[in-house]
Amino acid sequence: MKKKMFVIASVFVMAGTLTLAYAADVDKGKALFASPTLGGGTTGKSCMTCHDGGDGLGDDLFDRKSYTIMGMEKNSVEEIVNVCIEKPLGGVAIDPAGEEMSDLIAYMKTLVAK
Repeated sequence: MKKKMFVIASVFVMAGTLTLAYAADVDKGKALFASPTLGGGTTGKSCMTCHDGGDGLGDDLFDRKSYTIMGMEKNSVEEIVNVCIEKPLGGVAIDPAGEEMSDLIAYMKTLVAK
């Protein structure tokens, strides 16, 4: 029983450590938002090209259940970000649960909180 409790406790400690390792960084997100090479972008555009100062993101961006972008239905902000990376930026989608996405989302939240 003690061994089982130790294993369970270890899993929780490791999960907490991983969570801390991916704490979102708004400044890094701002740099990614302005980067024309986000996702390996090839068009010279960045998120800021179309959304400077948060233009067009919508005040309810993080409150919606579904989204329509470029005629496509998407279920999350992360999916929308990846559509923009793939289409206007000409890059490759980034990990929806990765550090870059977390940083980018953290910065985007500052734009819609105005």
